Amino acid sequence: MSGHRVVRLWAVVLGVLLGASVQASTVDRMLESLASTQSLVAEFTQTTVSKSARSRQASGAFAISKPGLLRWEVKKPYPQLQVLNGKEFWMFDPDLAQASVRPIEAANLTGIAALLLNTNNLSRDQLMARYEFAELGARDGLEWVRVIPRNPEPGIASLVVGVDADAMMQRFEIHDQLGQVTRVVLSRVLKNTVLDPKLFQFTPPAGVSVLRAP
Repeated sequence: MSGHRVVRLWAVVLGVLLGASVQASTVDRMLESLASTQSLVAEFTQTTVSKSARSRQASGAFAISKPGLLRWEVKKPYPQLQVLNGKEFWMFDPDLAQASVRPIEAANLTGIAALLLNTNNLSRDQLMARYEFAELGARDGLEWVRVIPRNPEPGIASLVVGVDADAMMQRFEIHDQLGQVTRVVLSRVLKNTVLDPKLFQFTPPAGVSVLRAP
């Protein structure tokens, strides 16, 4: 083999090896995307299915702003609102004219909320220590990742996240310990836009009973 052919061969091999080394995994790209997300707003539709009940559907919108701000609003079929304002966690049911509030330390955020809000506070090693990540391959035009808490979390056995070519989250599924699955499809997703601080404030309307948890 001539010297020129050897050089060309090694150039090809080196290019393949370097390309493989710099190509980030889906897990890494997802975590990098979440870590670079300072704010996120989207509309959602969700379907919850279980072995013992008929499927239930809901739709609404959510917003997050780091650090520690979350608004999750179900608009149909029955309005409900959850607001995390950095100090307290509010839940409001307009139909029942009831609201509950608890300190943020007692909110016990799990699943997608914990993952979204913690990717700035925790290093990659800390996230890996808290969650087990597994790549599931492609489905429905998205790359899927399973996230399993290493320590049990109430209401969630695993989380399955679908991300697009830009590693932006487009769908997720919440699997609980009883076999119930909630599938959420996002639309009109906007990342790192300026959000009105009032989105993350809540004042109970007049006549609403408020339950304050210790």
